Amino acid sequence: MKNLTLLTLSVAAGVLLVSPTLTRAGVVGSPHDFSRESWNISPADPSSVCGPCHQAHHTDSAVVPLWSHTTSGASFTMYNTTTVPVSQMKATDVAPSPNGPSLACLSCHDGVTAVNSYGGRVVGGSAVTITNRAAIGTDLTHSHPISFVYDSALVTLDTELENPDVTDVLTPVGGTFVAPPSLKINDFLMEGKHRLECTTCHAVHNQVGTPFDITTNPKLIKINGVGADGRGSLLCRSCHIK
Repeated sequence: MKNLTLLTLSVAAGVLLVSPTLTRAGVVGSPHDFSRESWNISPADPSSVCGPCHQAHHTDSAVVPLWSHTTSGASFTMYNTTTVPVSQMKATDVAPSPNGPSLACLSCHDGVTAVNSYGGRVVGGSAVTITNRAAIGTDLTHSHPISFVYDSALVTLDTELENPDVTDVLTPVGGTFVAPPSLKINDFLMEGKHRLECTTCHAVHNQVGTPFDITTNPKLIKINGVGADGRGSLLCRSCHIK
């Protein structure tokens, strides 16, 4: 079995740029560009940039639009209010397993499902799996919670969270800032429907925005840099009152 060295990534929908750098980036040249991998030999579109995750026909859009990659069938342990030894999470509606874009992310980052697995079969030789720190694994109690609803009801339960419907995200003076049309926290959530998924923080396609940079933005996060006060962690502090 081959090993694949990747950075922590995620799957996201298209995004708009609000950044000092008006450069069109995209998947090409990013960590999700597998067009030069020897295993990328999909007959319909050899050396495809999009093909490892998406195809035009015969796909499963229940996960993400035009999803062609094998969906992880792993059994995940979710981070929730019963997480031990201690959990500060107040959400009561955590999904029993990752769903939507988070499940798509974990269909490679579970460290089990082969990156070169399309429709349940490995193509291009032996299975290629993620084995470095980008392999999140199936025990999600050690990562930020995903697949839960972040709304005003949760804010009532957890007074250290900003209200996603009225609070704008913190924007950097410089650096990377990839955002939807509105700066309200809820618009960073999945489809503006109060669902917190991997795509809340990460922009997998790195579309129209600051180009991927191994030094300044190795994890394709949507907000990276410092605020007017010279302090960082803007992505975290946009939601958490600390």
